Amino acid sequence: MNSLQNKRILIVGGSSGIGLAVTKQACKAGGKIIIASRNAAEKHDDLVSAVDHDIETYSFDVASEDETATALKKIGDIDHLVITARPDITPAPFVETDLKQAKEAFETKFWGQYQLIQKAQGQISQNGSIVMTTGIAGEKIFKNFSTMAIINSATEAFCRLLAIELAPIRVNVVSPGFVAPKSPEVEKYAQQFPSGRIASPEEVADAYIYLMGNPYTTGISVVIDGGARLM
Repeated sequence: MNSLQNKRILIVGGSSGIGLAVTKQACKAGGKIIIASRNAAEKHDDLVSAVDHDIETYSFDVASEDETATALKKIGDIDHLVITARPDITPAPFVETDLKQAKEAFETKFWGQYQLIQKAQGQISQNGSIVMTTGIAGEKIFKNFSTMAIINSATEAFCRLLAIELAPIRVNVVSPGFVAPKSPEVEKYAQQFPSGRIASPEEVADAYIYLMGNPYTTGISVVIDGGARLM
């Protein structure tokens, strides 16, 4: 395993949830962490307190090409790029899904990371990596999750393509099951898994640390789903 000591790691979506858990673990591993989200800069002091470590913060909307380009220019060279940004979308039957909300989810989750990687790849170390985030809905079908199923499936294919086109930069995906905070609908599904529960962000974050540190791993999806795919 390569050490993350003194590696510059940009975590987009790192101010909450899985991203914040990755930030905390990467800090403990000695990384120099840069958090980006829509409001990371405004939350700088709170984030420093939460991770108990000195970090850089930048605010930009991953769906905005102009904001992304401006922020990346300020950030400069990095060793690893982690993307955990997720859209706000209400689970609903396909025929009742709000088309505008679905398109906005694609703009953030898929096209946002697409243009982010396109702009950032020239700043990533040739010995570095990109880790994207998908989810269980990309492989196992759940009612009411059609939009995320399509986005996650597209991201899995995107990962494999980039692993070839951007080599030697490594490109991988973490595919979590249902992760806290829970909702009644998510809790109902998770109780049926062998684990019998949803995951904590910290349990999922371990996979990102592994993928950044392992120099021979690329083009794969690491599944952290509590056995959901077995059901």
